[in-house]
Amino acid sequence: MKINGNIKAIQAMSVPIAMALCRIAKIRTIVNETVKWKEENSKISPGLLIESLVVCILCHRKPLWKVEEFWRMQDMHNLYPEIDPSQLNDDAYGHALDKLAEVDMNLIFSLVALTMLQAHNLGISFVHLDTTSKSVQGVYQTESKEDFDVNFGFSKDHRPDLKQFKIGLGVNEQGLPVMGEILSGNASDMKFNPQAAIQMKEFFEKKQFRDIIFVSDCVIVSIDSLVKLAQKHVHFISRLPETFNLADELKEIALKSPDWTKISNESETKYQIFAIDEKLDGRNYRFLVVQSSQLQEQKEKTLQKQVDKKKAKCEQEAKKFGKQTFACEADALAMFNELSVKVSAAGFPLSGKVQREEIKSYGQKGRPKAGEEAKVTVVYKIESVVGEMPKETFDALLRKESTFILITNVMNKEKYDDARILEEYKHQICVENRFKFLKNPVYFGPMYLKNKQRLQALGYVFILVLLLVSYLEYRVRENLEKNGESVLLPGNKKTTVPTVATILEILNTIQIVIIAGERFFPDNVNKQALKMIEWAGFKPTVYLQPLPFECA
Repeated sequence: MKINGNIKAIQAMSVPIAMALCRIAKIRTIVNETVKWKEENSKISPGLLIESLVVCILCHRKPLWKVEEFWRMQDMHNLYPEIDPSQLNDDAYGHALDKLAEVDMNLIFSLVALTMLQAHNLGISFVHLDTTSKSVQGVYQTESKEDFDVNFGFSKDHRPDLKQFKIGLGVNEQGLPVMGEILSGNASDMKFNPQAAIQMKEFFEKKQFRDIIFVSDCVIVSIDSLVKLAQKHVHFISRLPETFNLADELKEIALKSPDWTKISNESETKYQIFAIDEKLDGRNYRFLVVQSSQLQEQKEKTLQKQVDKKKAKCEQEAKKFGKQTFACEADALAMFNELSVKVSAAGFPLSGKVQREEIKSYGQKGRPKAGEEAKVTVVYKIESVVGEMPKETFDALLRKESTFILITNVMNKEKYDDARILEEYKHQICVENRFKFLKNPVYFGPMYLKNKQRLQALGYVFILVLLLVSYLEYRVRENLEKNGESVLLPGNKKTTVPTVATILEILNTIQIVIIAGERFFPDNVNKQALKMIEWAGFKPTVYLQPLPFECA
């Protein structure tokens, strides 16, 4: 049977959703308003190219790989009616990345992030900062004069043999990116974290986001950084490095004190806090000495190994002294006491005694002559045994090892009590979770670029993709909670907190059919995928109708 009109099946996947999120974020508008370009001389705007590249990476999962072919398989009439897929080619994207590399890409990302915050009526109370590395193949000649360079550095990919660049990220309390920066491969975290906090404070205060508290790991805490943060009145929460003498002093004070507060927690981990205000480099800070039951479990085996090594060393020392001889008992006793002090300092008891021995000798070698009397020399030796470390000593060491110290200049204890400070520090995992997606080779595979500036610009496209998938996850989870619904996983398991990977996997099953210019979902469409469109905050018609230039 012949059907009049053309029929076309399209694997739409998550493309219309990704495009709608791009329009909410106003990526095309912000890029076009920021980069230098002439509309009359351009067949296609750099903003449209960057927007389409973001969508392609999010849905196609292969940056700059057969992009033109990808768009030929999509519903261009509804997505980009003004252009032909042939215009979305390697040369066009290369020129767009060049344009992007010429401007302040940090500003572009911040403006996009701000747009998304405002579109979702969200604020910023806390910003969690961290960095990760992205290894790349290729030579990439190092030029130290450049602000951005691909070079060797500490590899968080565990690939020290490859050159890399680094990604700095800041997320708010919901885990949504509010700041992103592409850094040289050998960039210092100790320099990035305080600098990022200062720059973000200045940017967001101009946008009426005030009283932001920055949360970071211990790399933000150095004497130089603390001075800079104090000068700019930046509030922060971090961990006090063990390299500070004050860390050991505060632990000693805390472990001798009964004034610990137990913190109730939904997880199995139990916490106790000892709070104290002290000066560091002449400025007042709050310090929280925190003991963690989970950390104690992790440290127990490690500490036992360390104790066993120490004991073996003490036994070796005792054995060495046991081979020595002394002319008088006083000398032997003095050496035994010296050994006892040394072993006790390591945490072990030492038992033993000084043993008197008589050594007979003759005037010549060989068999003594008949009637020859032996010369008797009296010497003294040490006999000692290293005992097991007392349980109370081991427990005290374990308690000290299972504590860490938080430092903050947030002195408002009524609004931010000790439990709140600890809780926000623990939320540092939210930025680490974003890195898991960003480093997933399924989404961000090899980067086939020789030009370092283009590589840097593509890095910013990556974090724009991360921004969009973070909001996609946020929107889905919020609507699931609001509606009291859940996502059905394989094995008939249900979840109300689906991951980005799960959301995209479900959306990527969506197909549409175009018959004589009209668009339909096939009868066998995944019903949960249609629900996922609604959980993402859109109507299913987003797949069937032309997409507006800006979405609400």
